[in-house]
Amino acid sequence: MHINRSVLVLTAPALAASLLLNACAPAQSSGPALDPASFVPAPGEVFAGIDDVGDMGLWMITKELKNATWLGEQYKGRTLREPVNVILIDKFAATPEQATARMLDGMNKAGYGPKGGHSTGYSGYLNGRLYAQYPQGNGEAFSDGHWWQSNNHGRMFGPVKTSGGYVFIGAVSGEDFRLLPKPGHSFNNFMIARENFADQLTANTVFKKKGYIDLKGKIDTATETTADHDGCAVILVARD
Repeated sequence: MHINRSVLVLTAPALAASLLLNACAPAQSSGPALDPASFVPAPGEVFAGIDDVGDMGLWMITKELKNATWLGEQYKGRTLREPVNVILIDKFAATPEQATARMLDGMNKAGYGPKGGHSTGYSGYLNGRLYAQYPQGNGEAFSDGHWWQSNNHGRMFGPVKTSGGYVFIGAVSGEDFRLLPKPGHSFNNFMIARENFADQLTANTVFKKKGYIDLKGKIDTATETTADHDGCAVILVARD
């Protein structure tokens, strides 16, 4: 699958930009935020005992403390569940602040700096609690393209101190920009985005791809799916 990265050319740029910015404003949830401390994962939605990581939730979580479903996007008539598919392990960071700074530096060097035009307010579950997303700016995600382009984008959650160092988990996906039936973003893939994200980090940052872990996170039922997701997360470990 090839992601078209061509920039949309409009005959009335100022008017179109205003319209599209409004259309693409963060809208992943409309209800009130709940207390993250009250979150209890459902049975089968945590993968336990990952070496150097611990117990990890399988899905991104919305501010209503529900499993994220890719903005309500339907994929072949089924609800599209949004998986966690990235693990970063930093054995060299000395503090949570240093781990966060190294992760953010890695995102920028990999071409996935924070960009606006995305939904926000997500969390990830790791070792007994929820961690709010990075980037923290309103309407931002780590992305390799602007909101008016097809792009790969994601959020990271953590850091969490474990026996292996400081850990972030993340959810990465690919999306396309559309004008019809209304301006916005449509789902493209999970797998291509995950691999591009891992490859760019490996090539340009201290985080190098170590391998994969099968989290058994693939869904394929009559009503719900994870599309092309293979159920696995890629693991990247800092080398220095």
